[in-house]
Amino acid sequence: MKKRLAVLILALFAGGALAQGWPAKPVRLLVGFPPGGSTDLAARALGERLGAALGQPVIVENKAGASGNIAAAEVARAAPDGHTLLMAATSFATSPAFFPKLGWDPVKDFSPVSLVATVPIIVVVHPSVPAKTPAELIAHSRANPGKLNMASPGATTLTRLSGEMFKQVAGLDWVTVHYKGGAPAMQDLLAGNAHVMFANISDVLGQVKAGKLVAIAVTTPRRSAVVPEVPTLAESGYPDFSFSTWQAVVGPAGMPREIVQRLNAEIGRIMATPEMKERFLSFGTDAATSSPEELGRFLAAEVAKIAKIARDTGAKVD
Repeated sequence: MKKRLAVLILALFAGGALAQGWPAKPVRLLVGFPPGGSTDLAARALGERLGAALGQPVIVENKAGASGNIAAAEVARAAPDGHTLLMAATSFATSPAFFPKLGWDPVKDFSPVSLVATVPIIVVVHPSVPAKTPAELIAHSRANPGKLNMASPGATTLTRLSGEMFKQVAGLDWVTVHYKGGAPAMQDLLAGNAHVMFANISDVLGQVKAGKLVAIAVTTPRRSAVVPEVPTLAESGYPDFSFSTWQAVVGPAGMPREIVQRLNAEIGRIMATPEMKERFLSFGTDAATSSPEELGRFLAAEVAKIAKIARDTGAKVD
């Protein structure tokens, strides 16, 4: 018992000493997706200002592949010294439901730091679909069972899962068509080969504003500041239907509390500025923050929620 206590005390002192000298070199902020997407944009906007606050550059590294799992695995294995972080996205919580041999756990193997942004999911249709409201889309779908294709940007995405869940609760017979990413799904939707899609608003905002797609509803509890004129599914007869994607900063498990708290404070200060709120809004996301404890509870709840949805809808990696 005395030996274990001594080891614990030694670890606490070591963590405190590490925190005092941190950051001693540039901080790596890994992104599990290619450049240009909402997660990458969020990481680069935050990293620029975070580096200035910390006195060391924050270098964004894109480690794309396997639904973000490659980047997450690298951060899980990294030294917990605060020099390697992950800009986690929603796939961080969806992957356990689809990949039982991940090799990492989003709750146990990471130190939560702060939520950074929430990204509303929006329901859009091709203009050939005679619907401009949720009620009209549901009526048209029920009158034409099996004739509407729902574009899925990936089998494990929350956008796909939210669409599958809506099909179930609304009793709709849509044919789910999987694509290898949002770009080919969008291409077929714009061409009219697919008819409906649940998408991150940041990915389709330009097409909606250009009139190439019709916005039907958002899946957040409240209307989004990005498209305040678009109703929610909650106000359209589905009060319990609530989905949004998100981005958050996490590090390897075991990061010293002092480093986590410093990062959290700096991120909170940066994200509260009007400049950052406007910048995030410009690419279709809502700036957000949280305490490390709040993020930890949120991640645990998301993992459990998504696992249940995958079971209830029978969603699998096809």
